Amino acid sequence: MSHYKNENVFLSFLGHIYLSYIPNKKDNFKQIIIKILFIISLISLIVSACFIADYFLEAEKQSSIIADSQNVWHSTEVQDNAKPQSLVTDILTGNNEDFKGWITISGTKIDNPIFQTTNNEFYLNHNQDKKKSAYGALYFDYRNKITENKTDKNLVIYGHEMNNGSMFGSLKELRRLDFYKANPIIEFSTLYKSSKYKIYAIFVLNANKADDNGYIYNIYRKNFYNDNDFDLWTKEAMERSLINTGVDVKNGDNIITLVTCSKDFKNSRLVVMARETRDGENPTVNTSLAKINPNPRYPEIWYTERNIKN
Repeated sequence: MSHYKNENVFLSFLGHIYLSYIPNKKDNFKQIIIKILFIISLISLIVSACFIADYFLEAEKQSSIIADSQNVWHSTEVQDNAKPQSLVTDILTGNNEDFKGWITISGTKIDNPIFQTTNNEFYLNHNQDKKKSAYGALYFDYRNKITENKTDKNLVIYGHEMNNGSMFGSLKELRRLDFYKANPIIEFSTLYKSSKYKIYAIFVLNANKADDNGYIYNIYRKNFYNDNDFDLWTKEAMERSLINTGVDVKNGDNIITLVTCSKDFKNSRLVVMARETRDGENPTVNTSLAKINPNPRYPEIWYTERNIKN
């Protein structure tokens, strides 16, 4: 009897839900419209909640994956500070043979492995476990050569600008003079060498030629005709830099170029360039020389969208 009563209560509840929220023959036109709008709103809410939950779950999963690699990398550094990469190669390349290096910038969430494959698309939407992910992974330009005997003078590294600061999401902080002064050094390692790099330029760049009168500053250069050619290339980066860092650059210096998206205009990029500390050089930056560039060079579209004369 109790079971029968409970069943009737449940059926009555379902009937109430049906009559209250589902269009039926007893409804007039206005009631039907209201119920349809309610159902659409409810579905939208559920879908949005699923997307939000998935975003945070993926963020948590991604943080866990990175943390595991960080534990390997930094625990090994303590054992052998001279060549930490030699001890972690077997571990990290065992998980992913595309592992090619590591980058750390103090004051940010950037403390990540770097990978490289045969194209610049795969790690846009695959994490370091080669699983689909909106976070992707940090990766070298596929055209860069990184071997024990030959490594390009300019290595280009890509990463997403994630809102939570992960990947290269923290690079935008370097646009602020106070943040740059507190964090002017990048710790960078390949499988064959570990060094500290001094940041010398932070600037906004266009990805499409049409956004700067058919021109894109070539951040990918690896070879130069002579010192003058190199100086002109470096001078342009410094003219574009939001901060006059005071860090000098010479032909022959090893350079890393970090690239991520920015919100300055559609398809804009934020670029950070740094050069390796030279043999015998003090591995710190005299940040008292750093100051805001009062007139950095932007792509033409930056001026156009702000109604500013270039």
